[in-house]
Amino acid sequence: MIIFKDTKSIITKSQIMNIKNILENRFIYPFPDKISPFGKALQEIANTQWIDGELKDLLPLATREKYKHTNTGIMSARWWPTTPTLDRMIPLSRFMLWAMYNDDMYEVATPNEIHFAQERSIAVLKGKISPEQAQIPLAYQLAAIREDFLKFIPSESINRFADSLNEYFDGLEMEVLYQQNGTFPSVGNLISIRVRSLMVCAFVDTIEIQTGITLPDRIYKHPVIKRLYHLSSSIIIYFNDVQSLHKDEVSGRLYFNLLGVLQHHYQLSKEEALEETIRMHNEDLEEFLLLKSTLPDFGEWQEAVIEIIECMGMFIKGWQTTSLLETKRYNNNGFPQIEELPKIE
Repeated sequence: MIIFKDTKSIITKSQIMNIKNILENRFIYPFPDKISPFGKALQEIANTQWIDGELKDLLPLATREKYKHTNTGIMSARWWPTTPTLDRMIPLSRFMLWAMYNDDMYEVATPNEIHFAQERSIAVLKGKISPEQAQIPLAYQLAAIREDFLKFIPSESINRFADSLNEYFDGLEMEVLYQQNGTFPSVGNLISIRVRSLMVCAFVDTIEIQTGITLPDRIYKHPVIKRLYHLSSSIIIYFNDVQSLHKDEVSGRLYFNLLGVLQHHYQLSKEEALEETIRMHNEDLEEFLLLKSTLPDFGEWQEAVIEIIECMGMFIKGWQTTSLLETKRYNNNGFPQIEELPKIE
């Protein structure tokens, strides 16, 4: 167990190690733990072509090094481990890096700045405006993602992916409002908003590139599939909020960390909040596994649906393994501080 003094205390190095033990031993996933053989190549591309290349002018060298140590290329190899070719993996890995950069940049922005970035980002992804017209820092990355995605999936799928990212920006804007007002959401509101702002649903939409199969729109709208999307997100939320506790304390984001919210509303100790988070996690994981084992009949698409759900499980397991073994993002000084991030203009 891990015991904390109060919600504003800074976690010590030994407590961080205890958190890692909890993440490894209390969050149990019966999903395959795989890694793509393209991981090292993707990390080299991320480090040299993107972080020190296309994105070089956004951040100083020291901050770029933190993004290198985040290991987004290796993350990608674990999130999409069965993707058959490097050319399919490259836009997925670019999206992973964009997600980290974008989230860091706009979690300290104003709601108006987020809304502006939202409109321009979605317009670029849907091919409605050019990167030059967008006038946002990461527009060229989004245009490159769109161009490469179009090599493997139809524009309708990219539009669905863009709609999921639109939901992400909605969630991010709501988070920022709570943060700026210094108020805690209810537990229900936090989960509802975080399902959007964690961006997992957009990641699930990219599974088409990994499998090479585009399902009919009616299947994506099926209530069971929509619920599995939600559960994929919520399961990662619980893990992420334990994992991010130190990062959120340092950055002042405990208003939107589940443990902080549970402590505030129910006067729990951090130990009790941790146990409740694990209980909620296990309840949603149990529901995910039940739905996975009792799917309705999708006819000729049954095997493809099963494969997508298997990939959802690999996302969950891949995030755990990467977090424990391969990224320094959640360690002391492993993530960019507010003053290191580019100013939004």
